[in-house]
Amino acid sequence: MSGPPIFISCWPEMPVLPLPGQPVLVRVVTGQSRQAARQELRTVLRRILAAWTDLLPGQLPLCETAHGPVWLGQLGGHDLDINLSYAEREGWIGLIRAGRIGVDAMQIQQIPEAEEVARHFLGGVSLANIQQSSDPAMAFAVAWTELEARLKCLKQELNEWQVTREFATDGCAVQTIISPDRLMVTVASVTKTTEKYASLFAGPTSMADAGATSRSAAF
Repeated sequence: MSGPPIFISCWPEMPVLPLPGQPVLVRVVTGQSRQAARQELRTVLRRILAAWTDLLPGQLPLCETAHGPVWLGQLGGHDLDINLSYAEREGWIGLIRAGRIGVDAMQIQQIPEAEEVARHFLGGVSLANIQQSSDPAMAFAVAWTELEARLKCLKQELNEWQVTREFATDGCAVQTIISPDRLMVTVASVTKTTEKYASLFAGPTSMADAGATSRSAAF
């Protein structure tokens, strides 16, 4: 299922405030360590949101949760969903107003346990596609990043895949980008017009609701 076109920018290009329901994807070149990448993505995220709101970075209603940064309240009359993903020496920020978004980035490369992972988590159709593909690494990356992006969009955990399989494979708009150096980035999004997922949009309005540990410590 395809969706609205994704607005893609490469930092330091500043993305414009998107229309409601339009996904925004920002690529950020980062340090090699995950800790450095986490800090750099959050710094860029604050700069983008500061530009969109005319607030100082320290005034933004952001909090850190176990699932990443959460925006409290609304932005331009709509709620805002944020999702982050990391690859080697780069990170990706996914943003959408009046919707939910999931992003997953993965280098396309041979993975020895790919078939075993597919058997346990991706199902028989994906396993057969990987086994029969002339490019098994590509086939695995397509299936894995789509699953991860869908689950992140729908706020589900990977270990719940078995019981949420139908839920996680219906309703999301999924779009994939492949770079010349074989990095795959998959974006899944769903908007408020998808009535089946209306419950997803009763988002947190306070730090307590979001399960936040600190408003600014991780940024």
